[in-house]
Amino acid sequence: MGVDGGYTQKDVTEVARCFTGWTIRRPQFDGEFEFNARMHDEGEKTVLGMRIPAGGGMKDGFTVLHLLAHHPSTARFISRQLAMRFVADDPPASLVDRMAATFLKKDGDLRAVMRTMFDSPEFWSRGAWRAKIKSPLEMVAGAVRALGADVDFTFGLNRQLQQLGQPLYRKAEPTGYPNSSREWLNSAGLLARMNFAVALANNKVAGVKVAAADAQAGIALGSPDFQRK
Repeated sequence: MGVDGGYTQKDVTEVARCFTGWTIRRPQFDGEFEFNARMHDEGEKTVLGMRIPAGGGMKDGFTVLHLLAHHPSTARFISRQLAMRFVADDPPASLVDRMAATFLKKDGDLRAVMRTMFDSPEFWSRGAWRAKIKSPLEMVAGAVRALGADVDFTFGLNRQLQQLGQPLYRKAEPTGYPNSSREWLNSAGLLARMNFAVALANNKVAGVKVAAADAQAGIALGSPDFQRK
């Protein structure tokens, strides 16, 4: 739904009550889902203005999932995130609105939502052409693939990602790393990308080997054109 989706702290508390009893059996082994009825809050709840009767058991959680999946704020939030990913950091409201309408009409079918975006004039507009900058992870992975490099171990690449500002699995906030290009577009970040390209082309990244014939092409990996989507 997004932080501006219209829910309150009371809604968060009520949703938590709905999911009491949803747990994992033997987490140290197979980690299968289990519903523990004795841990469930069987009282009446109200989520986003919808009354959930008492005694629903595990069904309370499914009711919440259905409610959130069909909420207009969810449709708009997911549509905007997709448009930010593939079109622009600040996607046109008209495009987001059409994608959200498809989301609701097609019962959350993301293929239909993506088709609406791909068929839109905004997606093919001149302003969207190379408007996005690759994240460090996308740039590093793309560079290794483009050069057909042999990777014996990934410690060196992981260290490069740390220097580029996107260490794997280290983002503390639940929102994850930013989807906005402007977060990666700064002088220090661009210099780090060029240094990575030079190091990769000269086989200075531990655990990664680039063939001599492809080394010169590696220098171009640091250019702005290569780093754009």
